[in-house]
Amino acid sequence: MGSDMDAKKGVIAGFSAGIAMVLTGIVVWGTTQNYLMPLYIASSSLWKPMEPLEIWLAQVWVLTIFEGMLYGVVYSILYSAIPGKNINRGLIYAVILWLVGTVPGMAITYLSMTVPSEIIASWLFGGLINLLVMGAVLAFVYEKVK
Repeated sequence: MGSDMDAKKGVIAGFSAGIAMVLTGIVVWGTTQNYLMPLYIASSSLWKPMEPLEIWLAQVWVLTIFEGMLYGVVYSILYSAIPGKNINRGLIYAVILWLVGTVPGMAITYLSMTVPSEIIASWLFGGLINLLVMGAVLAFVYEKVK
């Protein structure tokens, strides 16, 4: 199979993974918002306005789906170098992304911004959950696409 076909598989699988990331983000946010909302409000000077909320959410969701597609293309390029098989390969890929992307980003945020530690922790661990779901969906769909 050629690399063009692998990239197409990556885009298709990544689109599915992006949708999964949007849904996982909604669940994680819904689970943590009651606890974290007072912290977001107390640190409101840090945040850009999210108004109108519908447009802001649409932009975040579109960007997240695009992010999933990008992860899918990179997955297709690195596929043979990622250890494991099937969904395990996707989970390993997700942990690698988390370790090289989310963890350093949250460390820099902690060290350079006044974002409450609880919010950073929720982004750190919520990001891991989101990426693990993404990796599982990405690997599953990638293996199914012909």
